[in-house]
Amino acid sequence: MKTKLFAILSLMVFSFAHSQVKPYTEGQIRTYSKKIDSIIVAEKANMNTELDALEKTFRENKYSAEEKQKKKSEVAQRYEQIINQKVDSKKEELEEATRELVKNSVMGKENIFEIGLVQNNALLTTKSWKTTKKQLLKGDDFNISFGLINLTKNAGSLALANKSSEVMFGKSTSIVFEYRATRQLGDLTSPVFYRVGLGFRSDSYKLADSKVFVQQNGQIYLSDFTTGYLRNSRIANGYVTVPVDFVFVLNPKYTTENNEKMLDNSKGNFRISAGVYGGVRFLSQNLINYRNFEGHKISYRENVNGSVNNFLFGGKLSVGYGALNVFVKKDFTPVFNDNAKINNKYGIQIGVELLYISF
Repeated sequence: MKTKLFAILSLMVFSFAHSQVKPYTEGQIRTYSKKIDSIIVAEKANMNTELDALEKTFRENKYSAEEKQKKKSEVAQRYEQIINQKVDSKKEELEEATRELVKNSVMGKENIFEIGLVQNNALLTTKSWKTTKKQLLKGDDFNISFGLINLTKNAGSLALANKSSEVMFGKSTSIVFEYRATRQLGDLTSPVFYRVGLGFRSDSYKLADSKVFVQQNGQIYLSDFTTGYLRNSRIANGYVTVPVDFVFVLNPKYTTENNEKMLDNSKGNFRISAGVYGGVRFLSQNLINYRNFEGHKISYRENVNGSVNNFLFGGKLSVGYGALNVFVKKDFTPVFNDNAKINNKYGIQIGVELLYISF
């Protein structure tokens, strides 16, 4: 019994010393400790009741001190055996709690977010290190990407630095926020995944050569700015998007868990991704910032109607390792319709996924 109590005491001291481990482990230890305390308190109360009864019997019958001590030892041994048996029934909980503490002591304390090139190719993750390898083969994530965008003459053109474009490449940008669900395609050893999401995309095209968009009778066209000193001229489009991607792991590694062989997705890997995306436009605005001839700063903003297509469809190709992904996107449908009097209407961009949070 002393060994059991020492193990429990050591576990509680170790838990206190590492009080910053994740709440799951702390709760598990507290629950286990309460169960053990309850067993000891209850059985000790029963033992004391029985010893008090023996004490009364000894006094009435005037047994010798040797007989009295022998009877008490027998009672104590019997209750020690009872407590040991009941503690043994909770042995699995003790072993699980101990494994968690050892893991935390080796890896350091666990926060809500683990930062770095961690499991499941995430930069940050809310998954605990207790997550099984099998569970890591599927997950949800939040992704932010940033791209430099330009316009081309047709859907097949990949002229990223198109010099004939009416917008400025390098100063025209696209930002995308996406929530995505990733699942393995095929069995547990398959290096192929599919990904479906829902996102928000904001494209901002900066106009070149002191030009501004003028909107008139449902049409937009480029014009020289003549009412002051132009500081910035942009047209911005906002979309709700649905991306669908297929991910191919190029250097698959395997592991075995519970006698099942599976792809090891616990560390970063090399991969390529190919997919498509569709979008529905919800807002387009013409933005002009300038200083008038009196020197006053003026910001002009108007909604653009009838010149921008309501739907967007395109393809994406990316390569990556760990949390880093570099991509190229090409819009197969024109951003602007026939009411926009410009020569280049198809978007193309190159960019990087900045942040990848796995849930």
